[in-house]
Amino acid sequence: MMDNRGFTIKDLLIRLILIIIFIFLLIWLFPMPDLKPLNNQIFLDNVDRMKEVAKSYYTVERLPKEINESKKMTLREMIDEHLILGLTDSNGKECNKDESYIQITKTENEYVIKVYLSCSDRQDYVITHFGCYDICSRECKMLETTTTSAYVYNPTTRGRKTTKRRTTTTFFPVLTTTKHAKIYEYQYVKDECKNEFDKYTCKSGYYLEGSKCIKNGSEVVSVNAKEEKTNVTSTDTKNAKAVVTSNSEKVSAKESTTTSYDTINANVSNKLTDKVLIKTQKVTADTIYSYDVKGAIGKETTTYVTYSSYTSYDIITATKYATTSGWEYVSTLYTYDGNKAFVGENEKLVLYSSESVPACDGCGSTVIMYKYFRYKKVTGGYTYSCDKFPGYSLYDGDKCRKAVSTKKCPDGYKDTGSNCSKTSVTYSCSSYGSDYKLDSSKKTCTKTTTSYSCPSGTEKTSDPKYCTRKVYGCPAGTTESNGKCSKPVYSCPTNTSDKTYTLAGTKCSVRTKKTVYTCPSGTEVTSDPKVCIKKTSHTKYTCEDYPGYTLNGKKCTKTITTQKTTYKCDSGYTLNGTKCYRTVNKKDVIDAEKSYKVSCDTVYKWSTKTSLDGWSYTGNKRQIN
Repeated sequence: MMDNRGFTIKDLLIRLILIIIFIFLLIWLFPMPDLKPLNNQIFLDNVDRMKEVAKSYYTVERLPKEINESKKMTLREMIDEHLILGLTDSNGKECNKDESYIQITKTENEYVIKVYLSCSDRQDYVITHFGCYDICSRECKMLETTTTSAYVYNPTTRGRKTTKRRTTTTFFPVLTTTKHAKIYEYQYVKDECKNEFDKYTCKSGYYLEGSKCIKNGSEVVSVNAKEEKTNVTSTDTKNAKAVVTSNSEKVSAKESTTTSYDTINANVSNKLTDKVLIKTQKVTADTIYSYDVKGAIGKETTTYVTYSSYTSYDIITATKYATTSGWEYVSTLYTYDGNKAFVGENEKLVLYSSESVPACDGCGSTVIMYKYFRYKKVTGGYTYSCDKFPGYSLYDGDKCRKAVSTKKCPDGYKDTGSNCSKTSVTYSCSSYGSDYKLDSSKKTCTKTTTSYSCPSGTEKTSDPKYCTRKVYGCPAGTTESNGKCSKPVYSCPTNTSDKTYTLAGTKCSVRTKKTVYTCPSGTEVTSDPKVCIKKTSHTKYTCEDYPGYTLNGKKCTKTITTQKTTYKCDSGYTLNGTKCYRTVNKKDVIDAEKSYKVSCDTVYKWSTKTSLDGWSYTGNKRQIN
């Protein structure tokens, strides 16, 4: 089997397999460059951009005031405030605006900034520590001093004196006598990356030799095939023509008698009689109801009850105070045991209150429920107070609660101002006698009277609930027609010479005799049923319709000589029609493409500046005077 270019399917499959093997070798020899360092650099650059926003945004006025107080801003809020543009990761996707954030927290001696970034390729955070030299103005940084003056003015000391033996370090603009000013350098770091030549690469289908890419191919060359002519002898055969001659003679038909049976409907005639009384039928009389309806008599009743008292609670968050050491609230315990209070070395249970509660749902009895607060011993903990909220008391350790009493009428009762009332109306038919029945939904009284009536064509009986009716009809075996009863009578036609009729119920059986003629085997029927014709025939074959052909039995044959043209190719070519094809090798050479890789080095730098564009502060500093 050949394709339209002269290649066999086997050749195509072999070349396809070789191409696939070549592609796998290229992938193995020239793997994709490692882009992980570049991806990490993109992520670090995005973190640095967020960190620079935090350093510029959190000025002195925006810094948290209390120790352990934090302020937080999401990436979405930063974008909305036009502090930064949207961040894109190495996959070309925007980083999560709601999960990414910057957060600054005040500690005792410094501020801590946390920068968290969440992208599709990585999620991570960095922590940066800032003292006065990072947050305050340049003047404040240059005045970070150690002083031995007799008197130092500091707003936080409210004018108190310090002795010469005490050393004070402050990070605020001060009025002081400075003996030795300190100047610092700050260390910064960044990754410097550059592209370096790595290797030569070739596109698919080529292989590398030095700095050139080579692809071995092929092309198909075609030439006209050589023509050769030869004589070919063949025999042509056709069916001979058949000529038939026939003769005929008369033969007497064979005579016989047949009997057939059939069934037809009998003739019907009706005999009429009068209808007669068949039976007397009992019929239920029609019931007639009459109603006397009157309005029911209503009686109004008013019920009074006292108010129900309800107690609700207003709960707010208690004021939280930091303590240097002491007891910190842990949990609340409810129990029926009033003797659980204790004080240990690191834990104590304090009885807070008690109240009466129902012993069970729907019970009238009560029990005493005790409420305890559990505390643990802590250093530098917290305490809670309700002093700022008059009328409130401490509840659940960290909440303040105030009881609010209200009164309310039960469901269905109306508030009269002094009590609760409900008015109801009852209805009765007792004033009209026992024959009247109350309909509460309609507020009526009804008396029902019953009477009976016989339908048309019936007669009354001794029982008013029943009547009688006389029924007339036709006897069994007859049918009603125009007020008369009729009975059918059946009969058959008169017998003939060839047909005999017999009555059977509503049918007549018919027996028919018939004379028939049949032709012997090998003869044919004619228009006269008593005469048949017998035909004989003789067949002769001829080639008169095919001039030049010779009769051979039932066939006509003729010898024919024709000239046949054939085509041949030289060695190495493949014949396809009148063309010869051959595949020759072809070589394609092009310049290879240069491939580069990213090389990154970590570079450190010292500077007296508090920030450098494109650099990250390491947290290290050194004194230079």
